Amino acid sequence: MNAYRSFGLFGLVLLMFGLIAGIITSTWTSRYVLVHLIFGGALLALYLFTHVESLKESMSGRKTKYGTNTVVYTVLTLAVLGFINYIGFQHAWRYDATEQGLFSVAPQTRQVLESLDRDIEVFAFFREAEGTYARDLLEGYSNISERFTFSMIDPDRRPEVAQEMEVTQYGTLVMTSGEESTKITEVTEEGLTNALIRFTAGERKQVYFATGHGEPELEPRETPGDFGQLKDALDNEGFEVEVLLLSTAADVPDDADVLVVTATERPFLDQEIAALDRYLDRGGRALFLVDPRAGDELLPLLEARGIAVGTDVIVDQVMQLFAGPSLGVQPIVGDYGFHPITEEFGERTIFLLARTVDAAEELPEGITVTPLARTSVNSWAESDVERLFGANEATLDDADLAGPVSIAVAATLSPTPPVDREGRIVVFGDSEWVNNSNLSLYYNQDLFLNSVNWLAGEADLISIRPRATRASRIVLTESESWAVFYISVLLLPEIVLLAGLAIWWRRRR
Repeated sequence: MNAYRSFGLFGLVLLMFGLIAGIITSTWTSRYVLVHLIFGGALLALYLFTHVESLKESMSGRKTKYGTNTVVYTVLTLAVLGFINYIGFQHAWRYDATEQGLFSVAPQTRQVLESLDRDIEVFAFFREAEGTYARDLLEGYSNISERFTFSMIDPDRRPEVAQEMEVTQYGTLVMTSGEESTKITEVTEEGLTNALIRFTAGERKQVYFATGHGEPELEPRETPGDFGQLKDALDNEGFEVEVLLLSTAADVPDDADVLVVTATERPFLDQEIAALDRYLDRGGRALFLVDPRAGDELLPLLEARGIAVGTDVIVDQVMQLFAGPSLGVQPIVGDYGFHPITEEFGERTIFLLARTVDAAEELPEGITVTPLARTSVNSWAESDVERLFGANEATLDDADLAGPVSIAVAATLSPTPPVDREGRIVVFGDSEWVNNSNLSLYYNQDLFLNSVNWLAGEADLISIRPRATRASRIVLTESESWAVFYISVLLLPEIVLLAGLAIWWRRRR
C-alpha cells in the first residue's frame, strides 16, 4: 500500500492544472485538459481506494483539524484573489510608464474623442486570435469616450456581416454613425484618428496654395523639394487642398479658409499683392513661408500688419563630438511662445535655411503679434548675407542680432466694419522645413498642421499628433498563442511542481 501514497499528491496536482486550464480556456475537451483530468482522477481514486482505513483514522485526529483549517484558509485566499482579478477585469485601468508615452493615445486623439457630439461605432474585421493591436487601440479609444464603441468581427464566422458592410479583406475597420460609414485599412492610431476627424468634420475646409512663381508641387511625394507629403497630411486632417493661380484670379476666392503663400525667387506681381492685401483686409487667414533672399516684395504687406521679416540668415552654433563648435544654418528649435498653436507643444522642430520673423517694434492698432518659435542662445541672425553665401563665413558682430531669435510669428487682426471676422496670419522664415525631405523630421509636421488648424478656426485639433512609429510586435497564430500559453502558464510550473514533489517524496522515504 505504501507504493501508492505518492499517487494522491500527483493526482491532486494533475487535477488542479486540468481544472485551471479548463476554467481559463473555457475548453474542457482539449487534449491537455482531458489527459490531466482523467489521469489525475485515476491516481487520486487509486490512492483513496488503497488508503480507506488510514483515512478514517486520520479524520478524527488533531492533524485533521489543522489540515482542515489550512484548506479553508487556502480556499478563502484563492477566492479573494479571484474576486480581485474579476474586479480588475471589469474595471480596466492602464498606466504607461514609457518616457515618450508609446502606449498612450496622443493629446490630439483625446481632444477629438472628448469633443465627439454623436455616437461612433467601429466594426473591426479580423480572424479569431488576430487583431490584438487593433483591439487594444480601440479599447483605448472607448475608455476615453462613451460615444465611441467597437465590435470585433470574424469574417469567417460571420460572413453575412462582412458582406453587408462590403468588406473584402481582413484587417479592415468600418466606422459608422447612423446611416453614414467609412472604411479604414490603416490600423494605426494615426490612421484611425485622422479617419475620425474626417468622418466627424462634416464640411471640409478649403486650403489654397498660391502658385505661379515656381512654388513646390503638391502631388509628388518622392521629389525632395515638393509638398506632396504636406498635401497628404492636410487631407488626413480633413482639409480640401487646391492650388490657386493668383495671376489669373480676380481675387482670392471667398471659400478660402486658409491661403498658403510660399515666397520663391520669382516675385509676386503687383496685382497679386493687391489681391492678398484685399483678402487679409476682409478677415482672411494666410500662412506665409518666406525664405531668405526671396519674397522681399511681400515684406511691406506684412510690415503693415505688425510683422517684421529680417533680411538676414539665422546661424546656429552647434557642438560636435570630438570636433568642438561648428557653424550651421539648420537651427533646431525647442523654445515656443504662448499661443494656441504651441499651447501643448514642447517638442523640437528643425529648419533648413531661415530668416528672422518677429513682431514689429510698434504694432498698428487692433493687431496682436506673438512669436511662435525661437532659436537657441548659441544662434544669431547674420546680417552679412552675401559673405555667408559667397565665402561661407559668419561671425557674430555688432550688426548682428544675438540669439535666441524669433523664426515664426502668429498675428491676429481685429475686424473693422463692415468685416465681422478677425484676420489671422502666420509667418515662418523658411519654406524648406515642410517639404518632402523634412516634413517628417522631429515634429515639423505637427507645428505646421497646428498653424493651419488655428488659421482655419479648428482650435480643438491643435496638439501633438500620433506618431507613426510603434513598438515592434510579434504576430502569432491562434495555435501558436495557445502553445505559448500552455507552455509558459501551465506546463513549466507543473513540471517544476511535480519534480519538486518527486524529490521530496524520495528524500522522505
